[in-house]
Amino acid sequence: MRVRFLVITDSRRFASLCRKTLGDAGFGAEDFFACDLKNGRKSVISVSPDFILLDVDGGENMEEYIIRLVPRYSVPLIVCTALHNNKYPMMQAGAIDVVYKPVDDGADMERFSVRLVNSVKRLVEVKALERAHTPAVNMSQVIAIGGSAGSTEALRTVLKGLRKDIPPVVAALHMPEGYTAIYAKQLDAESEHTVVEAKTGQYLSPGMVIVAAGNRHLRLFRDKKGYFVTSEPGVKVSGHCPSVDVLFDSVAYCAKENAIGVILTGMGSDGAEGMLNMKKMGAYNIGQDEESSVVYGMPKTAFEKGAVTKQCPLEDIADEIHRHLGGCVTSLSEPHL
Repeated sequence: MRVRFLVITDSRRFASLCRKTLGDAGFGAEDFFACDLKNGRKSVISVSPDFILLDVDGGENMEEYIIRLVPRYSVPLIVCTALHNNKYPMMQAGAIDVVYKPVDDGADMERFSVRLVNSVKRLVEVKALERAHTPAVNMSQVIAIGGSAGSTEALRTVLKGLRKDIPPVVAALHMPEGYTAIYAKQLDAESEHTVVEAKTGQYLSPGMVIVAAGNRHLRLFRDKKGYFVTSEPGVKVSGHCPSVDVLFDSVAYCAKENAIGVILTGMGSDGAEGMLNMKKMGAYNIGQDEESSVVYGMPKTAFEKGAVTKQCPLEDIADEIHRHLGGCVTSLSEPHL
């Protein structure tokens, strides 16, 4: 399994150390890239790495740096640091692991090498295991839905109007931990779709609806087998976890013009920036209108930012999705990679 690494650091010496350490462990040099902190986000887009190694001993607020990087680009990030009192804050910000950097060329260097390689190998193995136990699915289109106050009933209405052979749906609603599993089971029992609470490693298939788990961010990824999701705890983004912005940003990055975005009733502005990013990448976005919204906050902000392609009453959203799909929802093409 080939793995692409991006090391974000202002130290050429540290970048070389990571290259050598991972190279000695069997990872190819052709899959190793490095950039400075200033160009980190730009490099994530151009490289599309499987993992990020971040040197946090730079000058800026690294917790804020991680928060801006991880939710937006949905790439597992390992922090490398010489500071031994910041593991919890870094993982709260979104890092998947923290590895302490060597302070000398002796035992510290060996401990660092072993720890970094073991961390990477463990994550690679988990990723491979999750995918091995899921069916391969090839498709291009996906529907992403977000909402807050009133959205649990609004999503019910949308799903009732959607045919069961639609592209898969990923949905992030502002619901507390513990309730989302019950809500997913209720939707599954009353609709023609397969509705499940999100779990890391799930691949998407036509007619499937994945609902973000409470207190966990839902992100969409894509590989040669199709779309799959991760469900991981993290800090609040745009005031929420799960955050609609986090989901929409990941959809913008991996689905681009193959995505349909829907923003439902809700208080606040979560989802507006992510939906705007989706639109910039070619997605077709639908916003619930004011008259049918319980709270016209999230759809209003998205509309005012220019992120919404078309506003609709709640009862018309399913028909608008079908109209955009053009009726061709049973023959889904393989994603372009």
